[in-house]
Amino acid sequence: MKITECEGYKKLSASVESDEQRGSGAHDYRGKLAWTVARAEHYAQKTGLSAIDILNAWEKSRDYWYMNYYQDANQPEIKGDNVRVFDTVEDLKAAIGEAKFRCPSCGGVSTNPYECNASQDCNWKSYGLFGTMGKGANVFVKSELRGQEIFTPVAWEHDNAKVADESDHDGR
Repeated sequence: MKITECEGYKKLSASVESDEQRGSGAHDYRGKLAWTVARAEHYAQKTGLSAIDILNAWEKSRDYWYMNYYQDANQPEIKGDNVRVFDTVEDLKAAIGEAKFRCPSCGGVSTNPYECNASQDCNWKSYGLFGTMGKGANVFVKSELRGQEIFTPVAWEHDNAKVADESDHDGR
């Protein structure tokens, strides 16, 4: 099945067509449709899941205007190849262990994976303009069909150092 034949695409396409008929032309409705399909395909490539399943899930859970729903804040680009994929939220929590996350800005340990609370002087956000500056973790939960960038769990720092150390010896 092609992505253009799935229920999610049909629902989103119908919304686009309706807006085009009523709209003033102030928005690029077709551009948003293309962006959404491209982002679902990006997620599929990074996670090994089906773009059709991803788009269907997004459309099933979407409860407001697609022009606002489909954007980098809600479906962030999964940067790099370092994506950790989990079946459930519980699996993700188990892999993280204790709620300790390294802030990419101040280097302190936050108990929140999205907002630094390690220091009163630091108010860094993983979802802010600069994200985690490449120092965070990309996680994807299959049951939610949703990915996000978080501060790196302290429990994973040893794993990341090991991978970096191994790549140093590979000549990369």
